[in-house]
Amino acid sequence: MARTIKLKKNRPQTGYILGLFCLLVQMSAAAERWQIVVLPDTNYNTPNALPTLADYHRTISQGLTIALTNADFDVLNLHYLGLPNCMLEDCSTLSDQAIQQAAKRSGKEVNLALLYQLNAFKQRQPASQKWYFSLSGRLLDLQSGAQQDAFTVDNWVNYPTKNCIGDCLSMWVNQNLSLLAQDLGTVLSEKLEALPRRFHYRLNINDFNSAEIQQIDSYLKNIDGYVADLLLSDSQNTNLTPSQNINRSYQYISELTASELDDKLEKLNRQYALPLTFEYDNTQRQFDIIRTQQTDPWGTFSQLITDLFPSSEQKVAPLPITQEPSPLTVMTESQQLAADENKKALRDQQMWQQASGINTSESYQQYLTIWPHGQHFIQAKAAIKAFQDDKNSWQQASNIKTSHAFQQYLTSKPTGKYRIQAKQQLALLREQQQREQKQQENKTLADDYYYQQQNYPEALYYYQQAAKLGDVSSQYLLGKMYADAKGTEQNMRQAENWYTQAAKDGHSKAQATLGFMYSKGNGVNQDYSQAVNWYQKAAQQGHVNAQYNLAYLYSLGQGVVKDYQQAAYWYQKSANQGDADAQNSLGKLYERGLGVTKNLVKAKKLYQQAATQGNQIAQLNLQMLNN
Repeated sequence: MARTIKLKKNRPQTGYILGLFCLLVQMSAAAERWQIVVLPDTNYNTPNALPTLADYHRTISQGLTIALTNADFDVLNLHYLGLPNCMLEDCSTLSDQAIQQAAKRSGKEVNLALLYQLNAFKQRQPASQKWYFSLSGRLLDLQSGAQQDAFTVDNWVNYPTKNCIGDCLSMWVNQNLSLLAQDLGTVLSEKLEALPRRFHYRLNINDFNSAEIQQIDSYLKNIDGYVADLLLSDSQNTNLTPSQNINRSYQYISELTASELDDKLEKLNRQYALPLTFEYDNTQRQFDIIRTQQTDPWGTFSQLITDLFPSSEQKVAPLPITQEPSPLTVMTESQQLAADENKKALRDQQMWQQASGINTSESYQQYLTIWPHGQHFIQAKAAIKAFQDDKNSWQQASNIKTSHAFQQYLTSKPTGKYRIQAKQQLALLREQQQREQKQQENKTLADDYYYQQQNYPEALYYYQQAAKLGDVSSQYLLGKMYADAKGTEQNMRQAENWYTQAAKDGHSKAQATLGFMYSKGNGVNQDYSQAVNWYQKAAQQGHVNAQYNLAYLYSLGQGVVKDYQQAAYWYQKSANQGDADAQNSLGKLYERGLGVTKNLVKAKKLYQQAATQGNQIAQLNLQMLNN
């Protein structure tokens, strides 16, 4: 059982040095370390494709424990937090909030929770006999609720031989999961090494007035290594008179060890000349800052001599002189002023209690409006500044809209007004990241593996999976496979459906393809107005063929009012990108003066550009122009 060490001191002296030495010995004997609990993520589900022969959670937890303990981190059992046993019960309902509450209920020191997800599937191609394993993890700071960046390790493994069943399959799964878990643990260890350690203390400030509390509070927030603090209790919220002293307790988060923080606190004596006593309880991780009643040693000794040997003048006490009381007690001017000051101070205190009870920027501003020089004006200004800083930090995070930005907000403002919104945004971003990861996995399989090997049915399957998850490129490629009858029979209705989904999401090739389908009536009813609509969207994104086709429709007046100026405009856009047909068509407009000022020199130059690329019509137009 850990021994409680308490250290008391007023000013540097021999006892202080000896006590500090004992504290350093205690801290060196039990070094501060990350305290990590490992458990499945809320989205954890055992992949159905895996053989139901292994205890996945036990295997993964053991592998992570081995890697992290080798890197000098403490891994705690799930029972440590009093959570369900994931080997016997379903842990998929565990939320971040439930983990935080369990850590708080345990009353024990837990810094981080490592939540992992397992993903595994066998290639649908039977001949390949390969499995894909992926193990992803994310860190949850159990104090602030901030999420660290997610990280993933994956691997392709060969399926065991056909005669491998029962214990053989179980061993195969366990070995691969164990190695994968250790890889994930190694990645995590590197991340933790780069993170500053955070230590959580309870810090009690006892028997100080408001001004002294403000000084101490300001000093604590400006100590190097300070991360955050949370006010746990404050006697100022009760009905106290201004002359009474206050007790206040914080949960104080710092990057400093107990001995380092102890050294910093000692400087309070020198900076503010306050009579302080410090006590540190190592088992409770608690600092107490207490007012010390200072006495003058020489004055105490003199008083002792006086009490023992009183002088002759002190031996007989003079009788008190009494006066007849006045029938009417009339307050002097100084007494009246003192009474008014007391009433003013009481109203000030009542207004402050009301403002701090509401605890909004507006309530503090109202207090300052009424009491611009009140006894709590410093706290009011500090509170308003804190609210404004909180709002600015949230606006900055909302403008950036990244996981790192929202995590940084939660870290810097663990009790901020917008912490719930920040956690919601983090959850949405995590879902989006997971969806994009699955999209990429399926698209990569289709692109780099099956399509390249001309295994079109398998490529079609994985494009479908990625397209259903919203991957725009896969939607376009899936439409192309249906149109080209690759991996399936030709189905122009399905092709048009997937092209449309991709086009609505801004895919320029899908937009140009849809424009062509509507202009030719290929798989859809011919509709020039729809063709113009999709060509316009693709052309604005710089699609060279869409620019040419849009210009062509303007020149003919199909689906739109005939407009040679617009035709010349879009022919020019396409010609600038080197399209020979556009160069030839634009040359014809300059030769005839349609939509542009007639200019045979420009027409000849455009014909030459197209003819150089082998455009036979341009070659003929150039020959006729020369003749």
